[in-house]
Amino acid sequence: MTVIATALLVLGVAVEILAVIGVCVMRDVYDRLHYVGLAGFGALLVGASVLVREGFSLIGNKALVAGAFLAFFGPVLVHATARSMRTRQLGDWRDGVQRHREEEQ
Repeated sequence: MTVIATALLVLGVAVEILAVIGVCVMRDVYDRLHYVGLAGFGALLVGASVLVREGFSLIGNKALVAGAFLAFFGPVLVHATARSMRTRQLGDWRDGVQRHREEEQ
């Protein structure tokens, strides 16, 4: 069991380090967001490692729930951030639709 837990932990930490390096190296906000989304899956692997080591106890269950929460809501956060950045740079796409509908009437 400790070999599997160690392997999951090393893989999770490697994914987290890759995500941090990607965020630091990339220049554009949109490129950085790809690596922010990756960080949630590293947390899931770390949580799975704790679960394998501790078993289905209070600690193991909390670690797995926290990892699953980050893995699930990480992409949601990335999408919301990308959409807000696009809206800030180019304006809301619905403004053009409203103007077009008003012009037709």
